Amino acid sequence: MFWERFYNLCLRTGKRPNPVGKEIGLSSGIISKWKNGGIPNGETLMKLAKYFDVSIDYLLGLSPFIKINGELVAMEYTDLELKKKISENTEKLNNDGLTKLAEYSKDLVDSHNYEK
Repeated sequence: MFWERFYNLCLRTGKRPNPVGKEIGLSSGIISKWKNGGIPNGETLMKLAKYFDVSIDYLLGLSPFIKINGELVAMEYTDLELKKKISENTEKLNNDGLTKLAEYSKDLVDSHNYEK
């Protein structure tokens, strides 16, 4: 959970994990440990929370709330978690289902302006 949240926050800021780690004084080895399931210590969690303007609870997956433009917004899943869920379900679809999914996703983006 931590890695997905951290990685997603990096993507939202347009940065990669290693440069973010370097900015707050961490080695790339520590970032690799997180990718493999490790969790940062308390001091590092505080630095990350301040850097991304999120709560430690959000980083650890204990809270769904994140600040976007200064407002708390519930983010039930990170972008990466949602993409993984979509990918898992997409693999189960036949050609007809894939066609409908492609049409629906295009309509959703076009009609609701959900583009990044």
